[in-house]
Amino acid sequence: MGTSTQNKGPNSKNPLVPTWLEGSGGGSESQQQQGGDASDVVPKPQIKPESGQRFRSPRGEMNRFFRTGDTRAMKNGIRRYVKNTGGKGSAVKRMGSSTKAAGNLLSFLTDVAQRGTDAVAKSFNLTLKPNETADELLLRVSDQICDVSTSNIPDAVTRSAYIETVIEMTTKIGVTDLNTITPEQIKASLSCFIGKSVTERIINDIGNNIVAEKANPEQLQNTLRELGGYIEGCASDAVSNLTSDGLDIMDTALVGKIDEIYTNVFEILESVGGE
Repeated sequence: MGTSTQNKGPNSKNPLVPTWLEGSGGGSESQQQQGGDASDVVPKPQIKPESGQRFRSPRGEMNRFFRTGDTRAMKNGIRRYVKNTGGKGSAVKRMGSSTKAAGNLLSFLTDVAQRGTDAVAKSFNLTLKPNETADELLLRVSDQICDVSTSNIPDAVTRSAYIETVIEMTTKIGVTDLNTITPEQIKASLSCFIGKSVTERIINDIGNNIVAEKANPEQLQNTLRELGGYIEGCASDAVSNLTSDGLDIMDTALVGKIDEIYTNVFEILESVGGE
């Protein structure tokens, strides 16, 4: 369930939104090097660090869930996590490259469904291998779909979520031949990736004691499964809500709605957790 990227979570002095998402921040120096007037540069607003331990409360709830299996603690922890990031919009920004990767995955799968794997592979400058399986091709295009180049947490989340999605696509969703992939399987695959990426992000932020907590391996596996299932269910609801409003999963316009889907996921997580 992606526990390999375990850390102690972000320091409370970090800004709510990672600074690398806001651009390089080197505008003034660049203007001076080019002979420009630095006074013409409009300074970007500074995001002030929040005082105190921002995720202390949600971490406490989540770690209690890992230790005891208390589902209410899990939901409360997630709800407080979304709130403490600054709300659903800020939570989406913390996802980093995952939102772009979700759009890339959707574009790839719908393109394959409409044009076939051979044509799409050529657009990726790839030659299909004899008897190449669906998971083999999906892993071969992982760099293009994930489009990540760093080892920071958001990019690690994207990679891990994509690999786990490929495994689930070919084992549970039933995608054995990409040439025959159905709209229902594409919808399930998109929901799967979104859910897994959100799960990975939350584990990295507030599941820092996932191994240290005194839970036996079987219990830990069960709690991770429950956590992932809960969040992936919310992701499936968010995708269904958008498609039920008139957008077909095969509609290219849906790619531009990925941020909206993530926003809806966090909105659901924030509201349901309070029940």
